[in-house]
Amino acid sequence: MIPAAAAAAATELAPEETPTGVADSELAQKSEKLRVGVKSVQKPRLVLKFIWMEKNIGLGLDQMIPGHGTVPLSPYYFWPRKDAWEELKTTLESKPWISQKKMIILLNQATDIINLWQQSGGNLS
Repeated sequence: MIPAAAAAAATELAPEETPTGVADSELAQKSEKLRVGVKSVQKPRLVLKFIWMEKNIGLGLDQMIPGHGTVPLSPYYFWPRKDAWEELKTTLESKPWISQKKMIILLNQATDIINLWQQSGGNLS
């Protein structure tokens, strides 16, 4: 069953009910008024987070949901205390909805940040 408002809008623009003498531009204006704008829905994103310290670097994985904030998907894994890269890889593999391509990208980013941390000796300056 069509709701009354939708039925009224549909019948208002039906060509057989258009009175004679109504200009095409008037009909176009009526149809313009009835358009509905739909916002594009942004997809959730995976975000690597880091805690940069002098003697350790922490890696964590969050899911960012547009309009709602972030949801942690893992605890922080600290390197060099443990093999944070390997722990992150295990976490990513345990999430079947994360594609192989995304997993590789995230692990490569983690590698880059760990290498940067090692080269800097833990100093941000």
